[in-house]
Amino acid sequence: MTGGTRLLRSEARGDLPLLACLAVLVAVLAGIGAAGPVVLAGQRDQALRHRVAAAQHGPALVSVSTAEEVFDDPALQAHAGPVLSQTAAGGEQVVGTATLPTGSSLTVARTVVTFPLLKVTAPQSTVDRASTTSLTPHHVSDAAAHLRYVAGGPPGGRAPAGSPPGIAISRAAAALTGLTVGQQVTAQEEPLLGVFHSTYFTVSGIFEPVDPDDDFWRDQPTLNQPQSYPDGTKDGKANVSVQGLVDADAAAEMKDDAITLPTITWELRLGLGHDAVHQAAGVLSALQAYPTDLAGSMCGSSDPMGREQCEMGNVKVGTYQLDDRFTPLATAFAGEDVQTRELASFAGASLFAVGLVTVLVAIRLLLRRRADDLALQRSRGASSTGLVLLRTAITTPVVLAAAALGWFLGRWLAPTGTSGSPQPLLALLGTGLALLLVPLLTWQAVREPAVARDPRRRGRRRGRRAVLEATALLLAVAGTVALRARGSGGGDGVDLQLSLVPVLLATAAVLLLVRIYPLVLRLLAGQARRGSGVVAFVGLRRAGRDAPATALALFVLVITLGTAVFGGLVSRSIADGGAVGAAWSAGGDVAVLQSGNVTPKPVPSGAGSPVRTTVAEHRRSVHLVGDVNGATYAGVALVTVDAARLAAAEPGSPLVRALAALGDGRPVRTDPTDQSFPVLTGAAFFAEESKETLTATVDAAVTVPGALHVRPAGVLDPAALADPALGPITGGLPAGTVLMVATGAADAVLPGQLTGATALLVYDRPGADPRAAALAAGDALGPLAEIRLRADQLAQLRDDGLARLVSTSYTVCTLLAVLFGLLAVALELVLTARERNRTSSYLRTLGLSGGAATFLQIAQLLPLAAAAALGGVLIGVLEPRILGPALSIRQFTGGPADPALRTDYRLTLLLGLGLGLLVLGAAVVESTVARTRRLGAVLRLGGT
Repeated sequence: MTGGTRLLRSEARGDLPLLACLAVLVAVLAGIGAAGPVVLAGQRDQALRHRVAAAQHGPALVSVSTAEEVFDDPALQAHAGPVLSQTAAGGEQVVGTATLPTGSSLTVARTVVTFPLLKVTAPQSTVDRASTTSLTPHHVSDAAAHLRYVAGGPPGGRAPAGSPPGIAISRAAAALTGLTVGQQVTAQEEPLLGVFHSTYFTVSGIFEPVDPDDDFWRDQPTLNQPQSYPDGTKDGKANVSVQGLVDADAAAEMKDDAITLPTITWELRLGLGHDAVHQAAGVLSALQAYPTDLAGSMCGSSDPMGREQCEMGNVKVGTYQLDDRFTPLATAFAGEDVQTRELASFAGASLFAVGLVTVLVAIRLLLRRRADDLALQRSRGASSTGLVLLRTAITTPVVLAAAALGWFLGRWLAPTGTSGSPQPLLALLGTGLALLLVPLLTWQAVREPAVARDPRRRGRRRGRRAVLEATALLLAVAGTVALRARGSGGGDGVDLQLSLVPVLLATAAVLLLVRIYPLVLRLLAGQARRGSGVVAFVGLRRAGRDAPATALALFVLVITLGTAVFGGLVSRSIADGGAVGAAWSAGGDVAVLQSGNVTPKPVPSGAGSPVRTTVAEHRRSVHLVGDVNGATYAGVALVTVDAARLAAAEPGSPLVRALAALGDGRPVRTDPTDQSFPVLTGAAFFAEESKETLTATVDAAVTVPGALHVRPAGVLDPAALADPALGPITGGLPAGTVLMVATGAADAVLPGQLTGATALLVYDRPGADPRAAALAAGDALGPLAEIRLRADQLAQLRDDGLARLVSTSYTVCTLLAVLFGLLAVALELVLTARERNRTSSYLRTLGLSGGAATFLQIAQLLPLAAAAALGGVLIGVLEPRILGPALSIRQFTGGPADPALRTDYRLTLLLGLGLGLLVLGAAVVESTVARTRRLGAVLRLGGT
């Protein structure tokens, strides 16, 4: 027992440097398996939390609303108010009803009490200013913190007995209506059964925002900015809509008890914990069941009319309605998250492949260094099995201890509480490979010499090699074809198919290079032999012979360089695609969007204005019927564009070139009542319907006399369909919607549609601040319009956590793969150094100079670098194009289609130069070591 232990210690002492190297490799692979998935999951959790936080700067992600009921029974009417005393208790009940997963939360961020729309009938001065003035009283729980009073004060507190409740209005509303502090306002509801009900208020104060740009005013814009719409009459008056702030108990103060009672909305804030991605699934399930839970918790028996009765505290209310904006956000994030993990899994698989090959090279070098000892022991009668068991007994404790240490260090360094978990399979794979390779390679090294020299076995080995290479090539081709047929999205977990196929492609590329580039070297060597020098000839011949022996080093260099080039391509494509997506989202420098067809107000664009020009667009949903063939098309999106302004703003626009086919696009009369105008359509629609006109029906409140006909007169080619000018107005259309585009001249005969949309594209002057342009055009479509800045859209895309996660994954994996690769190449060069040094020593004894010897080393290693650079760059550049639809990055860029793949040539050049410097450094080191050992002074027939 003691002798065996002494033998193990003696053998291990000689292998200590390489055993330490092997231990570090196994520990790092185990640590990556323990920490890598957890760290990546933490980044995904952070990305989802960031999106939820950004979305909650606008309207609430989750809100619950209900309305107080109108009761004919005076006893029940007595319980109708005061409202304010019930809203807090009602909010607590609403929040407490949600059964969310542990770590997530819902809190009441804001309570809004909305009273019915009223028509102002007094004072007379307000009535004279507009055709109609509508007043909507509101109570917003957190409004006081976002406004200041320039006259009067808030409407808080109960008014004296017999006096009207107070109402506060904005400075803009006061200027538009002429109301002043202290005035009494009389307003009426729409008549109920022909009976008018009047309500009275006193203007208690006039306010203005503390900061008009904060989230509160983006969520409540009409509280500050009244809406004004032309009434279409000759006197030019407008219909004015004003909102005012009242105390929540104003319902109890109103003079007529029969007034419709208010609607109460609790805007809820959703909080997600550290494991946000994991919690999201539970939140989605909870929100799906939330309406049922609310009904079961807060609604009971039916009234005598059979209607369900619900409560808020002791107030009878209608049923509770849920507005859920989190579900579409989480669903969209889940789709992007799948693609993120697919891309990250490719980088991780490449890193792990490089790590495993490095382990293989380390074990080969370990056995190569012990080759003489193994041969000596074999000649002294040691059995092959005994030698295999001896080497296994030495390495197994080291590998197992290193794997355990790496695993526990990875668990200790990894963040806690994320949605991810350690992947023991990765650690077991690296550890198992190291434990399995030692006995296998040892057996190969110590097997019977006669068996090793058997020519028949050598022939069979060549045949097996050919079969293995053919199998690898077939697997690479089959995997690529299957992946392209499958497309993107391989499930919720790591996409093994997408992870393995690029590794198989790299393997196939290396096998082809190992077969091809020795032939090229022989041809070059033949050319070099005709020259006057012998160094180039010997170096090329030596490199050709060493090609199979350096296959592992070539594989490591190819897959490392290919992954780096691929990562640079993905990052560059996402960055450039983000610019295209931002342009598509904003159309111009700024986009102002409004639901319904609204006539934009003029935007100053003269000297001194930040606005260069604006382009108006309208979208309507129309129903088409072929005038000859009777074909019907429902839900067609008809977009009208001010072609002249667009041509002035963007002369090179593909949409402008396409619109040229319509001429001026003016409608023409086909008979005394009917009118027809030309449109652009998709290629398939044009091929089918270009020979006739189609009757267009627009579902609108106001109809036009006669019939409208559209005439397909041109094709929307792919470039025109991808024109950014169409992005804001068509970006939200469902897939498969038939699209038609006409010039703005068609607006003269098309009725406005409440379900349509209007976009105003704003182009700023060179050097102007886009925010100033947005401010100048902000009121063009009314206070409810959405404003998009291209710069903000681009910043949002580039700051997105998932997009940054992809870039970070490739950066980290590439750096680690480079470290593994450097080690693997260094070990592989040590493995093949004996033959190169023997050649150098022979030539040095024949008078070869030190400089020529260095050049010889470079000549022997340079082909390896050239082959690796060629294979790595080709793999990195061609892989995304080979994988095709299986590799989609549109989720990170927006836009109408997948972004163009763009190679980062600067990064590729730097990587190629780095590879060249690596080879040059290796050659210089080898040459220096050879001179130090004075290999030119002694001819060593048995080796170095």
